[in-house]
Amino acid sequence: LVSICDRLSICCWGRSSLGRTFDWQSKGRGFESLRLHHKAKSAVGSSKWRMNDRLTHKNSYDYPIVASDLLTTPDDLRLCLSTYLLMAKVGQLSPATISNYRYMCGKFVDFCQEHGVTKPAQITSIHLGLFLQQLQLTNGPQSVTDYFKQIRPFINWLKENGQITVDPLKQVRLPKVPRKVIQPFTQEHCQRLLALVSGDTFEDKRNKALILLLLDTGLRLRECTELKWSDINYDSELVKVMGKGAKERVVRIGPKVQRALLEYQYLKIQSFPGDKTPDVWVSRHKTRYSDKECHPLTKNGIMQTIVVLGKRAGITNIRCSPHTFRHTFATMCLRNGAGEFEVQSLMGHSTLTQTRKYAASLNSEVAVQGHKKFSPVDNLKL
Repeated sequence: LVSICDRLSICCWGRSSLGRTFDWQSKGRGFESLRLHHKAKSAVGSSKWRMNDRLTHKNSYDYPIVASDLLTTPDDLRLCLSTYLLMAKVGQLSPATISNYRYMCGKFVDFCQEHGVTKPAQITSIHLGLFLQQLQLTNGPQSVTDYFKQIRPFINWLKENGQITVDPLKQVRLPKVPRKVIQPFTQEHCQRLLALVSGDTFEDKRNKALILLLLDTGLRLRECTELKWSDINYDSELVKVMGKGAKERVVRIGPKVQRALLEYQYLKIQSFPGDKTPDVWVSRHKTRYSDKECHPLTKNGIMQTIVVLGKRAGITNIRCSPHTFRHTFATMCLRNGAGEFEVQSLMGHSTLTQTRKYAASLNSEVAVQGHKKFSPVDNLKL
């Protein structure tokens, strides 16, 4: 563990070799040394620096642990969370998962310290219950449940390492999460979105290929963002995807999606001759982080693209996002005769739980339409 910390410490800056160091790597701007830190600080505006300083304050708990901390304060709650996050990095968990652990578990640790709890052994079910009750004042049942699901692995990790003897999770009851009907895009919504990208510009060709790919594969936003041209095989009609938990799978793309991708790829080659960007989704607009003519789209870039298209298409009754395409893919596949196991495999679900939620929503829709035929009142001949 110490050797791992030493290797990670080159990406951080700190007050001393024995003090706590703050990890700037989590924000995508790692500093190699204190000298580079001051150099970068003078290069950016004061307002931007103040914002970054707030985002990377000590409550982020995302700093490497030095040997002196491990030896002198092994039962400090704040240090335990930092160790837990480091172990998550060593375990190669996804950045999104680690970010959720850091934020939500960090909120719980802050709450505990405000109430005089500084050691893991002092945590009781009362502390966890009061924290969840406080969350209910500003969050819905689903958000409170999400917090609990992120804190639970941290508590279990403390138990496995002998930091906690009495399980504080046993007596905690979570609020019931309302089961809502999943709202996918309708056929009219899809036609409106495609009508907006029927032009011949670079953005139109890209956005058309993006919409059709999301609709035909049900990829997650991260999976779509990280897609490379080498992952697409037109001969076999397959796309290789690295899903959650580093689980690789393949999905199929139909002829219409292949054509849209080829048209976009051809225009990309014409627009950027000599460009060797492996990413599928790129933008030709320069940013403050890159002055290149062609640079990859980020997750936020793809998200904003779909949101803007949804507003232009006048879609207001449901959320217009890449994940809504995922809902639409599952619902349309089931409606067109696909089995639950087939949809589970294509979507990369580890269990049938989420797939059956789509099936339940579809059954509800079918039942409503069928009510026109078997309505008791309509068949009374009054």
